[in-house]
Amino acid sequence: MFAEAFPVDPLPVRFLRTEAAGSLEDEFVLDLKNRVLGRRWTEVNLMDWRMMGAPPSVTRVYLEPTAFMYYVPSIVLGAYREMDFIDWALEAIIPYNKRHIPRGKWWFEFLSSASPSQRQALSAFLADIRSQTWDEIGPENQYLLDIAESIWSADIEE
Repeated sequence: MFAEAFPVDPLPVRFLRTEAAGSLEDEFVLDLKNRVLGRRWTEVNLMDWRMMGAPPSVTRVYLEPTAFMYYVPSIVLGAYREMDFIDWALEAIIPYNKRHIPRGKWWFEFLSSASPSQRQALSAFLADIRSQTWDEIGPENQYLLDIAESIWSADIEE
């Protein structure tokens, strides 16, 4: 499902957000460039994200919204394989603010960069988490799942 919805080519043309990246020599930015930049999403695994020292929901502010959308399946599939990190997948695809309310230029660019088939793939992933692991993921992740479903299931058209 993700292979069809999230093609590996082409790689994102724009990667780092210049206004958020700060110093291009910043250790975090260098780590991001070394672990993700120029690699296909299928070559980036959850360990790459984990080694950066911050969850993807924090890391994404350094990336262009379209670049982050390109790499989302590496996070989602990685967390699906390692359910201890399901919160990383859920937080990666919902707004990172106190109430997880969609707002801000970055968020809406990210949301609008998702094709209908990508939205469907994310919705299917969320439905699978709900049906297969609801009881195991705990109340905090159930809350995040509810929010993610409301965002990614809205207005799916093909």
